[in-house]
Amino acid sequence: MFDSGDKDGLSADDLAIIAAVVVVIGDIIALLAVLAAKNENEKEPEVKVASRKEVRKPQRKAK
Repeated sequence: MFDSGDKDGLSADDLAIIAAVVVVIGDIIALLAVLAAKNENEKEPEVKVASRKEVRKPQRKAK
């Protein structure tokens, strides 16, 4: 099926190196995204949100 003596194609080692480079690039992009999100959160003023407990009326207990 495949010729093991083929020197024109990529070897398993070459493919492993290429895959590792792709993973490292993905990790760098993810790190940059996390840093950008952190900086964005630091710039926004803190917003106070009312909790649902303050909005709800007390419920009657069933007899």
